Amino acid sequence: MGKTLIAATLAAALTATAAHPVRAGAAESFSVVSGLPAGHPAVHIFREHFRAAVERQMAAAGDGMTLKWRPAYDGTIAKHGDVLEAISDGLGDFGVIALEFENRRLPLQDISLHLPFSTTQCANAAGAYHDLHKEFVDMNTPWQQAGQIYLANITTDGFGLFTEPKIKQVADLRGLTMAISVRIDSWLTGVAAKPARMPRGQIPGALEAGAINGVIMPVTEIAELKLKGQLNNYLLTEFGPQTAYAITINAQRFADMAEPLRKALLTAADDFVPVGAQAYCDVGASTFGDLKKSGMRTQRFFRSRREEWVSALPPLGHIWASAREAEGYAGNEILSAYMDNLRVAGAKPKRDWDLDEAPSD
Repeated sequence: MGKTLIAATLAAALTATAAHPVRAGAAESFSVVSGLPAGHPAVHIFREHFRAAVERQMAAAGDGMTLKWRPAYDGTIAKHGDVLEAISDGLGDFGVIALEFENRRLPLQDISLHLPFSTTQCANAAGAYHDLHKEFVDMNTPWQQAGQIYLANITTDGFGLFTEPKIKQVADLRGLTMAISVRIDSWLTGVAAKPARMPRGQIPGALEAGAINGVIMPVTEIAELKLKGQLNNYLLTEFGPQTAYAITINAQRFADMAEPLRKALLTAADDFVPVGAQAYCDVGASTFGDLKKSGMRTQRFFRSRREEWVSALPPLGHIWASAREAEGYAGNEILSAYMDNLRVAGAKPKRDWDLDEAPSD
């Protein structure tokens, strides 16, 4: 279950049907399934950048193949939590999968959500995660068991803290209830704020009812939910971007493709990962600028106060890795490789989660 230079599932798929002829001038039609709305940034980035990367690779191959894409967004085929199964069952060819909603079957794929303050660069986070699939068989095993192949990821813009009251220091969080729509409860451990996990669509109502005092989410989602009027204070915490979505393909569909198309998909996926991540960051930066112009008050934590928050957290990396080891995966190796990948790419984590002391029983 340790390292390998090439993900075993990809190698197997590439050689499974090597005798396929190149069908010059043929047309290939793909269905793309996601529970996300058609206007969601991740869907937009898939549509504008991933598809374009594949089409560029096919054009370079010069066989004249035409690619047609049939979208099935907004949960028309599968809602959040069902997309993985839909692609497994052949109800779609490609999946744009929200990892948070599939964590029971994808226990390794949410690694970044357990390691806040690791990097502020979208491309670093996306690349570190992508490389794990080339280094570890274990990273591909859950996808293989789900009858599909991981191609690429879509990493969000950085998460931030949006509140009704102004937050100047960690002590100001005491007793506040923060809404979260993904499993990041641990980010509030040690700072005396209470997490309230709820679907994104329920957050505006909870704010209206006074049930929550703020949210932790990417800037892009604040704009999408139109929460600026209720949450007029933004604290730049540097939680960092998170790898929240994956692009997969049905394994049998992939094996049935002509070899030039298979190779084009894999090459395009590698090319796409940093581009897609940067595109998400760019959307976040643009949205942030719009929010500031419309009157949102923003402030940056003093370094000492950020360090206070970071130091208050338990050894989240080792907690995650220990849980994965108990499930039979190479959790410690994967954690170390992920953090190494970030550092090699130039990231300067606020805390080296792989070097923390292991939690005591």
